[in-house]
Order: sequence, then C-alpha cells, then structure tokens
Amino acid sequence: MILDEDFIDKKLHTILEDAVFFMEESNSINYEKTDSPGKRHEKSTRGSAFARASILNSAFLLEATANCCISTLELSKNLYSDVERMRTLSKFEYYLGALNTGKEIDKGLLVTQKAEDLISQRNSYVHPKHYHSKWEEVDDKTRKVSLGETQFLKLPKSLWHCKHAHAENSLRAAMDFVSYFFRDLCNLHEHQVRQIAFGSEDPQQPQKWIKLHYDINVDVGFLVNVAEVEEGEKRFREHLENQEKAKASGENKNA
Repeated sequence: MILDEDFIDKKLHTILEDAVFFMEESNSINYEKTDSPGKRHEKSTRGSAFARASILNSAFLLEATANCCISTLELSKNLYSDVERMRTLSKFEYYLGALNTGKEIDKGLLVTQKAEDLISQRNSYVHPKHYHSKWEEVDDKTRKVSLGETQFLKLPKSLWHCKHAHAENSLRAAMDFVSYFFRDLCNLHEHQVRQIAFGSEDPQQPQKWIKLHYDINVDVGFLVNVAEVEEGEKRFREHLENQEKAKASGENKNA
C-alpha cells in the first residue's frame, strides 16, 4: 500500500548518482596506438567533459546535502528564506547549531578545507570568468600553459583540461566531508542520514556504495555501515554452507 501523498524530489540521490557515473565515464576512455592526433584529442576532450560533469555534481552534492538538512528544521517562512540564501558551509553550521550537539565544524581540518576548495570551484563554474595565463615555449614545435590549481584538491582553475583524477578527488572530498559532518558532528547513524537525504525515496543501494568505497577509498559511512553489511553477508554465507553440509550428511546416512 502506498501511503505517501506528496512526491518530494530532494535531488540529492540524482546528483550523487551523476557524480559517480561521470567519474567512472571519465576513466573509460581507451586510447589506441593507432589513434590519430585528432582522434586522441577528441577522446581527451570527451574525458575532460565527463570529469567536469562529475566535479560539478560533487560540488552540488555538498549544496544539496546542506539544503536537505535545512529542510528538516521547523523554521518560519521568512527565517527559512534567510537561511536558504546562506553559503553552503554556513547552512551546515546552522543545522549543526540547531541540533545542539555542542560541536562545530573544524575549518582547520583537511576534510573541511577540501570541501571549501570544491565549493569555491563550483562558484567559478557557475559564475564563469575568463582565465588568463601565458604560453611558454618548450621547443620550436611545442609550447605549454599553466592552468593554475586550487590549494587543496589541486583542481585546474581553467575548465579546459580536467582529468579523471580530479573527478575522483572531488567526489572523495564531497563524500568524506558529508560523512564527517553527519557521523562525527551530528552523531547520526546511516539510516537517519538516508532519511534526511532521500526521505521515502531511499534507493537502498548498500552494495553500490560498498563497491565505491573499495574502488576509490571513499568514506561511505553516512550511507551504509560497511562492516555491518559485510558481517551480515558472512553470516549468511556460513548459514548456507551449514545447510549444505547438513543436507549432504543426511543424504549419506540414507544411502
């Protein structure tokens, strides 16, 4: 029976899915020895586009998470409007204060600094301004240009040439911060976080997040308790093995 009358798209799940999808696609470009220079350039451009899309969605992940948190608070219309216009990190701080945990976001931690780096990069994407640098001669046929980079994530300040490593680092930065915020500061369990993030549309995808955890060494603790799920799977396998042994033993006695 379907009990929910309202459909609420919190957008966070779609953003998270896209960040992962485009990150994986940015690493799926295969270069062949027979590729012409034009073909290699085409593939490189395609890979950069996927990486940029992933970086942007990783940044949006932070903003969407902050908005999901604020939406759970009982605020007047005017106050909600004021809070909604806050910067992303300020929204996290406001929500944390409303929980009265007595904890604060440590802006000196690398996990926070990387999140701020990502948010800053998001702002430069959403409000694009031209990037200026100088070409440097390497030899008679080659020259290079510095694209600059952000302080902590080392993301190129130019949108021109993003790589898979940039996408992976950005996704890891976003998820590590969200996990730090919910688990270490808010003291929430993963099922509580999923309710805030996904509501009644919780997709329940533990295996997907566990795979991501091992693939890129990312903290998925705010989505799934990896150790708990793996322990449950281990017990289930042992249960099946014991059933098979009992069945085999019974057949041998009847033989």
